[in-house]
Amino acid sequence: MQVEHLQSGNVVVVVVSGEVDTTTVAELHAVFDELVARGEQNYVIDLGDVTFMDSSGLAALARLYKRIRIGRGDVRLCSLRGEMRRIIELIRFDRVFEIFDNREAALNSFRS
Repeated sequence: MQVEHLQSGNVVVVVVSGEVDTTTVAELHAVFDELVARGEQNYVIDLGDVTFMDSSGLAALARLYKRIRIGRGDVRLCSLRGEMRRIIELIRFDRVFEIFDNREAALNSFRS
């Protein structure tokens, strides 16, 4: 798994690629922890290059969401591929997270 992040105005884009599972999720938690500690409040999580995500990865997203919503920020997901989108819908995360087809649309949603 690889995790990169970049700033776009007042939004942090976190780009995740590869497999997110119990052996790699610690890196994702570390990135989220660092960003939250920096005071970042608005996130776009780009999952377009995620090939697999188990429950530990889904729990990491839920944990970030819970931490950020307390501070009145938001977490939005984008670029979900077929299987990933089906999993998100199956566990009803689509009722928790706003989901966008691409990064640009997700970023623009913070500006409206």
